[in-house]
Amino acid sequence: MNVPQLIAAPTPPRETLAQGAIAYAEVRERVAPPGWDRWVQELGGGPFHCTGWARYRASSAHKQALFFAWYLPGSLHPVAVALGVDSSLPGPFRARSVEFDAPPATRLDARRLVGAVQRWMRSQRGVADAWLGSFDANQAWTGAVGSPTRIELRVTPAPEDELAGRMRTLARRSLRRARESGIEVDANSAELGGFVNLYGETLERLRRTKDVSTALGDRDIEVRRLTRLRQDGVARLFLACEHGTPVAGALFTVFARRAFYLSGGTNDAGRRTGAMTAVLHRAISEFSAAGFVCVNLGGVSAGAPLPSSPDHGLYAFKRGMGAVAHPCHDSRIVVRPARCRLVQGARDTRSAVLRLRANARLTLH
Repeated sequence: MNVPQLIAAPTPPRETLAQGAIAYAEVRERVAPPGWDRWVQELGGGPFHCTGWARYRASSAHKQALFFAWYLPGSLHPVAVALGVDSSLPGPFRARSVEFDAPPATRLDARRLVGAVQRWMRSQRGVADAWLGSFDANQAWTGAVGSPTRIELRVTPAPEDELAGRMRTLARRSLRRARESGIEVDANSAELGGFVNLYGETLERLRRTKDVSTALGDRDIEVRRLTRLRQDGVARLFLACEHGTPVAGALFTVFARRAFYLSGGTNDAGRRTGAMTAVLHRAISEFSAAGFVCVNLGGVSAGAPLPSSPDHGLYAFKRGMGAVAHPCHDSRIVVRPARCRLVQGARDTRSAVLRLRANARLTLH
């Protein structure tokens, strides 16, 4: 995937404080300012801005949450907020990388806010680059310039009959098959261990059939992290069972009447019975009835609409559920290219280790 890079100038230009211009940005580490989640809701944000998601993302090793808030002159309340995750490279070389899963929650043009991020990065020792993500975004950090880097599939909430009418013929057939097979869907399951097993099984199947490199890390650690996310009230698991045995599941993160599909898993029985269709239909219906404003079924690669793409099947499946494709634009800021190469090398090494572990599990089984 080609992600546009913004190479920061050696000396960032000084911002002109015209009427309505940003006066300053405040950045807090680890602990959110009081009232953060309320600000997120007031500014139209969603799951990827809230404190529950911050705790989940920072629960991995060598990571900490960063809370960015932008203010206008004389204002006591921010006009934009964003959540970053600071990842430190372990070892003797001090190198850090920042990830923003989503653009800021704001009613301003997000492009006006990037300069403050660049200046903060330059003021911090060891910060090499920042990934400006586009999860569940209403606008891009740097504007929708060039080809999209990914596509999200979103469903507009609606009454049950309208949701069913949007589904394509194959999806409706799959839903009937699930019902005839006796599939039952728990709309708020606590069985995260069973779900992680399904997710891991799915990743291994995709690795064998499509050479997908994503691998599940330590199962017990992931269960604990997801359990905390659910306890914080920002995760909801829809789990389908056949005769009491989990066969398919979908995990959503939820906040401020927005839902985003994080991951899903299904086994052979789930695929045979059409259980995942039943899971997603139940999720969309539940969120619609609860007054949600957006149900996001997650993202695929930018090339997914092409039949030759490995993601085409997933794209077609979610389109069949009535989802509409939305182009998304990720970008990247690089302020210290040499340290950035160190960070990228560490990422590549970690990916290789995860692939080796996945291969070892497959061999043992």
